[in-house]
Amino acid sequence: MSLYTKLSDFPYFPDNPNFNIMAIRAHSMSNSGCTDVGEVFRALNGMNKVGDPDEWHNRWRGMADSVHFLAEKAEREDHLVTARKAYLRSSTYYRFATLFIKKDARALEMYKRHINDFAKFASLSDPMIERIQVPYEGIQMAGWYMPPKKKKSARNPAYIYSTGQGGGCEVAFQTSPTEAVERGIGVLFFDAPGCGSTRIYHHVYGTPEFEKPFKAAMDYLTSRPDIDPNNVGVAGSDFGAYNAVRAAVFDKRVKCCGLITACYDALVDLYDYGQEEHRESFASFFGESDPQKIREKLKLFTLKGIADKLTVPLLILHAEETVNYPIEPAYRLMEDARGPKELRVINSDHNTGARRMEVLCGLADWFSDQLK
Repeated sequence: MSLYTKLSDFPYFPDNPNFNIMAIRAHSMSNSGCTDVGEVFRALNGMNKVGDPDEWHNRWRGMADSVHFLAEKAEREDHLVTARKAYLRSSTYYRFATLFIKKDARALEMYKRHINDFAKFASLSDPMIERIQVPYEGIQMAGWYMPPKKKKSARNPAYIYSTGQGGGCEVAFQTSPTEAVERGIGVLFFDAPGCGSTRIYHHVYGTPEFEKPFKAAMDYLTSRPDIDPNNVGVAGSDFGAYNAVRAAVFDKRVKCCGLITACYDALVDLYDYGQEEHRESFASFFGESDPQKIREKLKLFTLKGIADKLTVPLLILHAEETVNYPIEPAYRLMEDARGPKELRVINSDHNTGARRMEVLCGLADWFSDQLK
């Protein structure tokens, strides 16, 4: 029996690593309710194995519209659990419809539908997921706060999930928050500069100094009467992991730092590696189409001279598969970090799709142990 533990093993797009990793991601997101395996199969089945951007868009848009219709019907009939679950899936599928196509009016329309359906899902959640606004340099950065489902005390621990590049913060929902809230931990995620609504509507683009918008988010979070300000951590994945380390170094209120896939040097690890639409995402992140200008800006996005100042507890969960992403950043960060540290190398693809629940539960359990 074959196990799909490597990207090259996965059957949908065996010759296209970028499409393949997103197909794996679509399947693995079922654990958080963001997708349904049957719906993912229907969207992917029969697609051109080479990977056609327009076909990808049309398939996911069609699936999103179909599930959105189910959500609206359920809501009208007062079947609110069904509606809530369907709105989350349709939101995810609208986001998938933005991948691989030009960031034009078509992509913007899909983004709007993605956000609208996520907002409907959030409003129907129990406890309700709160839409928040974080003041930052004259604008309001939009975000979400997920309160714990199981409160341990009047003031609960929490962590901030750091944004990646280009896309909206809502994608963080499937990267451990659903597990954290089951363990009594609240989670905040927000559109930092260069990401989501902050980029699209405020035209505020990316900065290497993530600690500045992070401070604003931390100020907001620790001002809440339901948060224990002495028990707040930071998390991140890929480029968000770079941001998380900077936050943990420069903001002394951060108690611990947990990462799924480390990033040490964004130029080398992400842009020059050239997989998973990172080049297109950085173009959006900077509002810049010239590759050379993007590369010059990315030279500032390195943890050299910063990671060796990381003293809080650190956990890195990093896959050994290197088709889409190298493993070296994890080793470099482990070498530099000065506090308690642990690296768990996962026998899986970059997205840890073959062991996704093992990874998400591992991260949430670690935060539960640290934030006491």
